[in-house]
Amino acid sequence: MTELPTEVDLGAEELSGRIDGDTLTVTISRPEKRNALTADGYHGIKRAAMIVADEPALNFLVITGSGDVFCAGGDMNAVGNPDRKWDAFTEAYDGTPFETLGKIPKIVVCAVNGLALGGGLVMTLYADLVLASDRARLRIPDLTRGVYEAFVAARLPQRIGTLRANHLVYGNDWIDAAEAERLGLVGKVVAHDALEAETRALLDRVRNTGPAARAAMKREMARPLPSVDVSGYWASIGTAEQIEAFTAFLQKRSPEWPTASDRDAFVSTRRPAWAPRDS
Repeated sequence: MTELPTEVDLGAEELSGRIDGDTLTVTISRPEKRNALTADGYHGIKRAAMIVADEPALNFLVITGSGDVFCAGGDMNAVGNPDRKWDAFTEAYDGTPFETLGKIPKIVVCAVNGLALGGGLVMTLYADLVLASDRARLRIPDLTRGVYEAFVAARLPQRIGTLRANHLVYGNDWIDAAEAERLGLVGKVVAHDALEAETRALLDRVRNTGPAARAAMKREMARPLPSVDVSGYWASIGTAEQIEAFTAFLQKRSPEWPTASDRDAFVSTRRPAWAPRDS
């Protein structure tokens, strides 16, 4: 069998890939942007997942971050990056790695070393195992950006229950690691400095299980999960609401949500049933 390289080029400056035994570990390192991922970064994580899926000698994909940040999601300033390597234009509908993480027959582990929000949190929803540092903080800010986060909607209620999911999605509050563990959003919280060792120990325990049986178990547990409304997700990108939300975020102000509706004429016919007419 061909010996696998130690270092793996994932095609994104913010990602480093390293193979150790049967494990490919991807580390997100972009501290100046809180480890926010570019389009190349998202594609690189998908590439890592496919490498693990293909290679018989690899059983695990571990995703983690550098410092005290796991991943702050996608970089909203990097959309028009002229140095982008991946063709995000023609492959936009398949631009995120989330479903790939859930579909490959190998085990995906998120070692959440700190801040996780947006796409960083979504990756944990499609991973098979999630360990978190006691310094981790998590948030789902997508609705504040005017984005219909279909990937969250398809997995979060199943993981923690609909009502608790509603509070996280609509309230967009930060939660700490202990609360995330209580809700079932992460599997286990460990001391920050012990996260790497605890991840290795967890993988050692998983190695005591049969690889083929693991793959079958993963496939069966995923079977009843709802499909992701990817077309709806992309339909929410580029709307007046989403553009205003992104602009407000970049300008560090509150959004001024558009109120126009294509149902105005219909609503006006119903209003007399409850609102008094003008004199």
